[in-house]
Amino acid sequence: MRMMFTNDLKRGRETALLVGATADRILREPGFAGRVIAVGSKAAFVASGQNLMAFSRADQQPHARAVLSRLNLEALQVGMPVTVQGKVVVFCGGETLNLGQTLPWLRQPVGPGRGVSSGDARRGFDRVLDTALVMRRGENLGMALPIIAAGSDTGEAGSPSMAGSPLIAAAIGRIRQIAPLCRSGRFDLAINEAEALIGLGPGLTPSGDDFVGGLLFAAYHLKEAFPNKLRWNTEADERAVAGLLAGSISMTNPISHALLRDHAQGQSYEAVHDLLDGILTGESDLDIGTQVMRVTSIGSSSGWDMLTGLLTGMLLVRQMN
Repeated sequence: MRMMFTNDLKRGRETALLVGATADRILREPGFAGRVIAVGSKAAFVASGQNLMAFSRADQQPHARAVLSRLNLEALQVGMPVTVQGKVVVFCGGETLNLGQTLPWLRQPVGPGRGVSSGDARRGFDRVLDTALVMRRGENLGMALPIIAAGSDTGEAGSPSMAGSPLIAAAIGRIRQIAPLCRSGRFDLAINEAEALIGLGPGLTPSGDDFVGGLLFAAYHLKEAFPNKLRWNTEADERAVAGLLAGSISMTNPISHALLRDHAQGQSYEAVHDLLDGILTGESDLDIGTQVMRVTSIGSSSGWDMLTGLLTGMLLVRQMN
């Protein structure tokens, strides 16, 4: 049966406000042909072969895989073909989006010698963890923050009260195994444990995926910032991460898997970069409360889940010399 796409709303011609570097690369491939695979209130996702990008509302945070604009998302439908004509993205229903002349958005890691000492990074991590512990709200993986704090310089020990959701409780149980492994520098074993979290939870980005993404993101940036101060086995880490990404293809949905790969390559939402860069550079005017709020505002629970994963990964600073 042939699918028909109609647009009863006024057709729009918009110009992109920001184009992420990954999205830019995908859209500029010769003969680009994509299809809308999901439409939400904040973003629509388009797949082209194995490539995937998001067309997000103008008020959403920049991401390397996203195009931010005032595109009318209500006019898009799942299955709708998408093409590119010159610098214009054309949706079958009539909406068009000019990619404009903006430089592709991409955040670079804090390289060696460009940031603070490992000791200052540990102290910055403690301050963020303290703030997150005070601010944590709701039923999400942020409930595991006391597990991360246990045995750290923050001094908060003990266990969080268990959530009513069996999924949250199961994830927190796994985090109990992951946090001590990161604290002792066995990131390869932590990743092996984290594989059980992939696909855990509902939605386009399950809570388990968001946690693991934050974990991978933190480890990537620590390796970039402190390549000569690591005490964990880099080869074993790389094999574990590669194995997790390969296995996760069949364990979660394509959208979440693409974002998981991004995190493993050090790319996330703007607020996540801002927070971690603030720790690694010792930014003097870093407003930790504001940055934690920006991260935790991502999605309904994704932000808290990612932040918890990131702070778990930051436990690796305990093993830096």
